[in-house]
Amino acid sequence: MFEVKDNFLDVTEHVALKNIMESETFPWYFNKYKVQHKPNKLFHYQFCHVFYNDNKINSDYFDNLKPILKKLKYKSLIRIKANLNPISNKLVEFDEHVDQFFKCKGALYYLNSNNGYTMIEDHKIESKSNRVVLFDASQTHYGTNSTDCNNRMVINFNYF
Repeated sequence: MFEVKDNFLDVTEHVALKNIMESETFPWYFNKYKVQHKPNKLFHYQFCHVFYNDNKINSDYFDNLKPILKKLKYKSLIRIKANLNPISNKLVEFDEHVDQFFKCKGALYYLNSNNGYTMIEDHKIESKSNRVVLFDASQTHYGTNSTDCNNRMVINFNYF
């Protein structure tokens, strides 16, 4: 079960966050895999930014997420991670996975519109700027890159 909400943030809040994450100074870190414990495959890599993990803030940019966090009405955070998947000339479907091995809430926030998507329950959820998808983070899902813009950016929230 999942829920899609468009225009999740006020336009000004969305643009401010998007501009920060697209800036030349925002720190993205290379991960040579998309899903841990899977063999490396060509194009199955991404750039990440971990905002929150292991019960602590891990980023100087954490406060920029406050408009989203306020709307999620979380009680406790587990992990917040941004993923940037670079463009390729072929749309790549990444491996199915779960974010957590226990029942908790998940939210995918899309920073930009592109032809990439997320698959949950055999439903294709298109990457649309300022869209959020609410789901159970222990639910199997997968995402893609994009072929029609420089990158596909999402922020993944796991929380109670």
